Amino acid sequence: MALKPCLTCGTPTRGSHCARHARPGSTRSWRTLRTLILERDGHRCQLCARPAEHVDHITPVIRGGTDHPNNLRATCARCNLTRGEM
Repeated sequence: MALKPCLTCGTPTRGSHCARHARPGSTRSWRTLRTLILERDGHRCQLCARPAEHVDHITPVIRGGTDHPNNLRATCARCNLTRGEM
């Protein structure tokens, strides 16, 4: 696989972002954290109480939010995906 520039800083990398700028979407640590948040919240959407399958950032990362558990909540797909449209 050819190296291409990181979309954030231009550093050569194999994916879209270098290790410094990669988001945790599919890493083992994110999957573990996601499971913990879903369990903590009883697999219930914290916005509408339906069954939850997503984990949402209360304050989006782009607005300074982090992956700290205090900034994460379980949500159903509908609430999580429509929240991004606001």
